[in-house]
Amino acid sequence: MKRKKVFVTGMSGYVGQCLCRELDRGTYCGKFYGMDVKEPLYKFTKGEFRKMDVNDPALAEWIKEIQPDVIVHLAYVLQPSHDSAGMRKINVDGTKNVLDAAKKAGVKQILVTSSGTAYGAWPDNPVPITEDDPIRRHPGFQYARDKADMEAILAEFVEENPDIITSWVRPCIIYGPNVDNYISQLFTLPIAMDLKGCPSPQLQFVHEDDVVAALMFLLKKEARGPYNLAPPDTMTLSEVNALSGKPAAPLTPSLMGAIFRTTWALGLPILKVPESFLDFVQYPWVLDTSKLMDLGFKYTYSTRETIEIMLRAKGIIP
Repeated sequence: MKRKKVFVTGMSGYVGQCLCRELDRGTYCGKFYGMDVKEPLYKFTKGEFRKMDVNDPALAEWIKEIQPDVIVHLAYVLQPSHDSAGMRKINVDGTKNVLDAAKKAGVKQILVTSSGTAYGAWPDNPVPITEDDPIRRHPGFQYARDKADMEAILAEFVEENPDIITSWVRPCIIYGPNVDNYISQLFTLPIAMDLKGCPSPQLQFVHEDDVVAALMFLLKKEARGPYNLAPPDTMTLSEVNALSGKPAAPLTPSLMGAIFRTTWALGLPILKVPESFLDFVQYPWVLDTSKLMDLGFKYTYSTRETIEIMLRAKGIIP
C-alpha cells in the first residue's frame, strides 16, 4: 500500500499527540504535517510542525502547498471558557476553514473528531443512541453546542462534496493515563459527588489508545459518515465513586447545579464547568457502538478498565 501524506490539525492536543506518535512509528504514512497554537511535547521523526491558529489564512496556503492525501481535523477547545465567542471561533469557524482549505487543495480524504455530546443530553434520549438518531443541539453547554453546529457544517460539506471520503467520530469521555482536563478533575476531587433523588445515568469511558486505534482503522478502511466511539459496557456515577474509594456527597441535581454555577461564576480552579454541564451528568447519552464494531473494530479496553487506569495514573487507587 502506498504510504499516505497526512495533515493533522490540533497536533499538540491530547488526542493529536497520541495520534501523531502512532503515525510516527507506524507504516500508514511516509510523512505527516501538523499545526497548533503551541509546540507538541514530542519530537517526531516523520512529522513537520508549524505554530499556527486554525483560522489563520496561511493554513490554506500550507495545505495547498503540501497537497496531503488525508486531513485529520482535531483542533478544538474542550475546556469550558467564559470566552464563548473565542471558543466558537476555534471549534466551529475553524472546522469550516479546514474543510474549505481541504476542498481547494483537492484533498481526497478527511477525518474529523466530533463528540458524543453533539447528540445532546436529554431526559428522553434513546438508550443507547445510534448514528441514525438525530443530533439535538444542546442550547446551554457550549462544547456540545459547538460540536452540533460543527456537524451541521460537516453534513453540508458531505452533500456538496460526495467525491471526498469524509468520516467523523463521536467519542464518549476519553480517558487514559495522560488525561488532564475538567472531566478527569471531577473524579479526582477529595470528596466524590453523587446524584441524589434521581436515577444515576450510565457513563462510558474510552481509552486514548482505542481512540487512536479507531482513527487509524477508519482511515485505512476509507470509511464514510459518522461513527460512535465508546466501549459497549457502562458504569454509573455511583459505581465510579465506589471504585475511587472516596467518600461520596449525595447531592440533589439542584444543589449540584448551584455548586457548578457558583464555582463557574467565581472562576475557582476546581469544578471549572458551567451549570449547563449538569445535564450531561443527570441525563443519558449512552452511545451505541455496534456500527464501528460491525465494521471490524475491536476495543482493547472496557469502560471499567479505562476509568481504573485513569484513577491509578492520578494516584487515586493503587
